[in-house]
Amino acid sequence: MIKVFYGKKGTGKTKNMLENANGIVASSAGNVVYIDDSNELLIKLDKKIRFINVKDYPVVGSGAFLGFICGVASQNYDIETIFIDGLTYIVGEDATSLESFFKGLETITDDNKLNFFISINGDGEVPAYLKNYI
Repeated sequence: MIKVFYGKKGTGKTKNMLENANGIVASSAGNVVYIDDSNELLIKLDKKIRFINVKDYPVVGSGAFLGFICGVASQNYDIETIFIDGLTYIVGEDATSLESFFKGLETITDDNKLNFFISINGDGEVPAYLKNYI
């Protein structure tokens, strides 16, 4: 499953992500991972959640980030849910250019039974391919 929180900055996407992450980890039999581009949220997450600051790694672009996610998923088969906060900031690309990234995520989701929660900042209309995930 892929769930996207899409909207303008300041509309509560990160708050929803934090609530979902902390709620899921309490009832999850597997591991939960939260990926962000700063350490700002670290103290707001349950200590059972594996936090990754992607800026600690040389990841540039959506292709490299998809590879990074594959590495995270492959190193621990007990991961059930991955949260990605601020995808467009992390990859440095606009939401309209991320369709192939989401196709890759679908493959990872189907093959590994992973759930993804992703926040994306966007000012305009939701890109057509993203509507299935919202």
